[in-house]
Amino acid sequence: MLRTLLSFIPFYVCLFWLIAFIAHYRKSDLPKKILTFFLGTCTVLYLCHGLYFTVGLPHEMESLWTLCSLSVYPLYYIYICHLVSRPKASRRLLLILLPGTAVAAAKYLFPGDAADEARKLLFAVQVFAVVYFGYRKLRAFDREIANVYADTEGRDTSAVKHLLIAFMMTSLCSAVANALGKQYFAQSDWLVLGILTPFSVMLFALSYIGFTRDFSFEQFAADREEDSEESAGSAPAVERSEAGRSVERLLTAQKLYLTPNIKIGDVARASGICRTYVSNYINQTKGMSFSDYINSLRIDHAKMLLTSNTENVKISAIAAQSGFSSEQSFYRNFHKFTGMKPLEWLKAQRVA
Repeated sequence: MLRTLLSFIPFYVCLFWLIAFIAHYRKSDLPKKILTFFLGTCTVLYLCHGLYFTVGLPHEMESLWTLCSLSVYPLYYIYICHLVSRPKASRRLLLILLPGTAVAAAKYLFPGDAADEARKLLFAVQVFAVVYFGYRKLRAFDREIANVYADTEGRDTSAVKHLLIAFMMTSLCSAVANALGKQYFAQSDWLVLGILTPFSVMLFALSYIGFTRDFSFEQFAADREEDSEESAGSAPAVERSEAGRSVERLLTAQKLYLTPNIKIGDVARASGICRTYVSNYINQTKGMSFSDYINSLRIDHAKMLLTSNTENVKISAIAAQSGFSSEQSFYRNFHKFTGMKPLEWLKAQRVA
C-alpha cells in the first residue's frame, strides 16, 4: 500500500495542478494554456510511471509512456517560446513533437530494443536542446526586461530559468531510475521516495510559478510599444553631449530614480530624448542595464538614509523612500551591490 502511494506522488501533483489550470483555462493567456497541455501530458506520463513501479505496463501503455516522455520537453520549450516572444509561425513549433511521435509509433509497431535505444537517444537530445535554447531565450528576454523596467520582480524569468535547470537535473534522476530498473527499487520504499521526491517538488514549483505568473510578453510588448510611440515625438535634434547631461541631470540631480516602478519610457518623456538613445547611453556609459543603474542609485540613496538614521532604523521605510516597490526587492538589490544585508552593512560602517 505504501509503495503504491509513493509511486504515484508525481501523478497526484500533476493531476492537482492540471485540474487547477483547466478550471482557469478560459481566462488564461496562451503560455498558461500551453502549460495546461504540458501538465496533461505529465499526468499521463506519471500515471504510467506509477503503474510501471507497481503492477507493470502492457505493451500499449509502454508506447503511450514513450509518447508522453518524448513530448514533455518539446511542450515545455513551446511554453518558453510563447512566454518570451510572439512566434511568427506558432503552429510550426508543434513540428518538434513529431520525432517523439514517430519513436512512440515505432515502439508500438515494432517492439524491441531498437525503439528503446532511439527513445533514449532522442530524449538526451531533447534535454540538451531545450535547456540550451530555452535558457538562451529566457536570458535574452530578461536583458530586454532590465532595459525597460527598473523593477523587474514579477516580470523577469529568473524562476523559470532556475526551474529549467532543475528540470534537467530531474531528468538525470529519471535516466538513473530507468537504468536501475524497478527491481532495484523493490528493495526499499525509501528508495522509491528518494527518487520521486525531486520530481514532485520540481513539478509543484513549476506549476505554481506558471499558475501565479501574471506578467506576459503581451504586456511587455504593449509597454514597449507605448513608450516607443510616446517618445517618437521627443526632440531628435539634441546634441549627444547635451542629451547625456539631460539624462544624468534627471536621474541624479532631480532624483527621478526615486520614482516607484519607473520605466525607461518615463525617463525618455521627461528628458525629451528617444527611449533607444536613453537605453544605449546608460548601457554604454554606465556599463549596466537600465534596471541595474536605477537600482544602484537607489542603493546609494538608501546608504545615506541608513547612516543618517542612527536610531530605530526601519528597513521598510528606507526601502520605500529609496524608490523600491517592496522590501524583497530592496534586500535583493542591496545584497547585489554591497554583498551584505542592510543592517550588516550599517554595522560595518559604524565599526569602521
